[in-house]
Amino acid sequence: MKPPTAWHEQRERGSVLGIRFTAWLYRRIGRGAARLLLYPIVLYFYLTGRSARAASREYLRRLHATPEGARALGGPPGARQVFRHFLEFASTILDRVGIWLGRREDFELTIHGREILDEIAARGRGGLILGAHLGSFEAMRLVATLRSPISVCVLMHTQNAVRINDLFRRLGMNDDVKVRVIQVEPGSFAHVMEVKAAIARGEVVTVLADRIHPSEAQRTTQVEFLGGKVSLPQGPFLLGSALGCPILFMVGLRSGDRRYDIHVERLAERLEAPRGERAAALERFCQVYAERLAHYCTVAPFQWFNFYDFWLPGGVHADG
Repeated sequence: MKPPTAWHEQRERGSVLGIRFTAWLYRRIGRGAARLLLYPIVLYFYLTGRSARAASREYLRRLHATPEGARALGGPPGARQVFRHFLEFASTILDRVGIWLGRREDFELTIHGREILDEIAARGRGGLILGAHLGSFEAMRLVATLRSPISVCVLMHTQNAVRINDLFRRLGMNDDVKVRVIQVEPGSFAHVMEVKAAIARGEVVTVLADRIHPSEAQRTTQVEFLGGKVSLPQGPFLLGSALGCPILFMVGLRSGDRRYDIHVERLAERLEAPRGERAAALERFCQVYAERLAHYCTVAPFQWFNFYDFWLPGGVHADG
């Protein structure tokens, strides 16, 4: 069995081509017709994506083993629930294209915890937002574009940053909806200095903290998540400790057609990780993050989009 870090070895089959095609449909025939075409597209990926189906079923099975997850799912997961999981992912991509193309007025946001962002904006010094592959990252970014005075930077590994920026350029998207990316280059600390400068300017820096990049494989922390053991990267949490700024948790959950609930929580005013107690402090904080992630998985059970073997081999299964 491959470890969870093997996600980077899996190709996102046709992802860039698929997004370009979806954008073309969005522009040419409109959102409604493009949405109808999602069903045959999702069916194709569902039928041909054996490993993704297995990963979806395992996640849903673990979620169903929790009391909150069982209530959210309504019954044991089967083929229908797995297909719905795939369809939610495709629907989020369709919304992502709409946001990228500058159709911001099409989306309705409800922000829970807006006062936390307002407080950071009033201080004039930024913070670090820990996100996850749960819901829509672009919906979170719309908060800054539409409702918040805070500027947002996205911390992203170089390969992904180049790919996403190239996609933006090819699609000819509006400048005011492009992601401002801070690139992480393995072996370099330039991004840390850039992040510090952004925080000092009162901006917030966002990073997705639920996947381990190959360059981070030796710096991980094991935590409990949905009844099993998983590894999380230490990098985002070490960065939060070094910055000495507020650490937030934020997700954008799809609540209906072009409607999103944005949830903002304060995880810590600052992450204290003294050198002699660093491992224990990181484990505690990573566990807090994992628990908030698990909570929001029960709020939106079909919107966690890690379609690979996420749990460590030999971890305790939620079903016992």
